[in-house]
Amino acid sequence: MIPRQIRILYKDHQFEQSTSLYNQPEKPVERQLSLKKPRSVIFANSKGGVGKSTLALMAGLGLATQHPSTRVELIDLDVQKTSSDSLKRFTNHRFQVLENEDFFLNSGSPNNGNLINHMGTDFPYSQDQKFIVFDSPAGNEPSRSTFLTHCDVVFVPTSVGDADVFATQKYLVALQQLFSRQKGNMEGPPPPIVILPNMIDSRDEFNELRASLSGVSAYFGKPLYYSPVFRRAFREDENDTSVATLLKHAQPYIKWMTNLILKSEALPQPPGRLFQL
Repeated sequence: MIPRQIRILYKDHQFEQSTSLYNQPEKPVERQLSLKKPRSVIFANSKGGVGKSTLALMAGLGLATQHPSTRVELIDLDVQKTSSDSLKRFTNHRFQVLENEDFFLNSGSPNNGNLINHMGTDFPYSQDQKFIVFDSPAGNEPSRSTFLTHCDVVFVPTSVGDADVFATQKYLVALQQLFSRQKGNMEGPPPPIVILPNMIDSRDEFNELRASLSGVSAYFGKPLYYSPVFRRAFREDENDTSVATLLKHAQPYIKWMTNLILKSEALPQPPGRLFQL
């Protein structure tokens, strides 16, 4: 079960409103969205250690705690199941950590056909909006993951480190190549790619990362600044204090990220160059 202190973390909290698309007052999700199928997002990068699992945790629990009329599935595509094993303690009727061997081929690569079928259906049917949050493992290349073209948002986290930036640049090129090859098989435009600057120490680092990726055709998200609380994101302690502290500390960022997931169809498709959100 999700601990009580996490469930009530956002209760009666008043958020500052602005004219920004992702800070508009929210309507109940069942009226706000007209989708018949689940809404799917993925945190992906071929580089490990860039924060994919932590951000997937934040998105999944953020959707479940901030939006009571939603159901959330977190699917860990790492065959080692590191993230999913540590998150099972939070499962209840609205937040599930889904494990299914049919999602993988014998090689350990994603079973694209089964994943696409799962993303396109919601059974048993419900009035609640269902969200699927994928945590993608390191080393998984877009060329083996055609299910990415069926996601509603592809989040690509990265830090400012040279190795992370280099790997991210390569991953973004491979992602665009996948979308180009699969163009004839997609019902609409490709999913928006949102780069998530992660574990940033200063505004200067944020600007440095933005300059490094300036030639990329993608969206550039808000920075998530480093804090020691992120190192304890998966720690199992009394009353799950570490996770509650993380959600409270990152509350404005989680609010921004979940609103983007809810309203991603409003993004212009696609950006001609790096577009800062």
